[in-house]
Amino acid sequence: MRLSEVVESPHGMILICGPMGSGKTTTHYSIIKRLNPQSKTSEIKKMTLKKPAEYLFLAVIFLSLIMLSGCAGGKRRVRGKALYDLKKETVNVNGEKYVSLSRMCSIYGVKWNYDPIDYRVVLKKDSHKAIVMANSNSYILDSRYYVHLKPVILYDNNIYIPFSMVEDKFDRVFNPYYYQVPSAKIYSIKTVVIDPGHGGKDPGAVGPKGLREKDVVLDISKKLRNILEANGFKVVMTRDTDNFISLRRRADISNKIKSDFFISVHANAARNRSARGFEVYYLSDAMDDNARAVAAAENAVLELEDEFQLKHSSALDAIVWDLLYDEYRLESKEMAASLCQSLQCDSIGKNRGVKSARFYVLKGVRSPSVLIEVGFVSNASEESRLRSSAFRQEIAEALAKGIINYRRRYEETDGFTN
Repeated sequence: MRLSEVVESPHGMILICGPMGSGKTTTHYSIIKRLNPQSKTSEIKKMTLKKPAEYLFLAVIFLSLIMLSGCAGGKRRVRGKALYDLKKETVNVNGEKYVSLSRMCSIYGVKWNYDPIDYRVVLKKDSHKAIVMANSNSYILDSRYYVHLKPVILYDNNIYIPFSMVEDKFDRVFNPYYYQVPSAKIYSIKTVVIDPGHGGKDPGAVGPKGLREKDVVLDISKKLRNILEANGFKVVMTRDTDNFISLRRRADISNKIKSDFFISVHANAARNRSARGFEVYYLSDAMDDNARAVAAAENAVLELEDEFQLKHSSALDAIVWDLLYDEYRLESKEMAASLCQSLQCDSIGKNRGVKSARFYVLKGVRSPSVLIEVGFVSNASEESRLRSSAFRQEIAEALAKGIINYRRRYEETDGFTN
């Protein structure tokens, strides 16, 4: 037998041997396919071909085997030159290989923005986005939270990241040979989570004549749900009865369904009985004394949560929440402004403005989120108005207008990107 062709395939060697014999009308060939390059066993097939078609038929068989051998293992990812070049520039820090973040961005063509105050870095390429922070092993990649074995570090006055982090995650996202360019993202608001504050054993604020916050906000939330559903939204309530839901659980409900927006509805209270009006909050560290007091009041419900929840919460890395709320801060501020404008236009009360504070219920939500204080139950006049079902309907309608206006602007500007 004479060897006429040897071809290497990704899954072994294909050997075409022949002729083994011939006649006037037929020629014999053997095709040997070694299924495993490390194996000594081969698959041998002997075929009899009619002479006029033998070469064409043999070519078809040969190409089919090449295709099958290449596809048998599924789609194969090939490490590109970018990772190879980056690996040559690693430095050893405490036994771990690190690479310069700026150099990685240069090699992969990633745009990045560094905040030297809180050491946060935002990375962007196409529709992909990552957020890392120096001295933390927590990071966000395409809105998903990850924890790496080694932290991002400050080294030689520059940000360095573990090479293994690049190899495991970033190369798979930012390497053009690794991913297909995604189709244009559709910016739309479809699913909204409405969170009526307090409930069950937690009455919330109580007015001079006994009006309970938990009852007011549940009624407003139900009315708001009905209006939004009539306008094409899918609405999920964290509670629709008088039951107690932990702050952690409220966020989990929103995250589980991957909501497009989260709005927590509350009523305010203050020692100053003349305090009145509505205000809308988004999550941030920056807050004035009033915002700090409101946040403290709304977060006080943590004392009613069971021991497991408290232990679980205290173990959370605060940096994670910094990364998460940074991801959705712009959208949250825009929604807060839209709600304030709508409430003011409908003369719901005094506009106390858009504010920021660290509300625990907003920390765990992985989507744009706001908290609305619809009025003060501690104010006798507003307590009386909030008792009225008609006034609660007016509040719900004003909130719905704000949400609908926000959706329109969000979709028209592709998520406020243009």
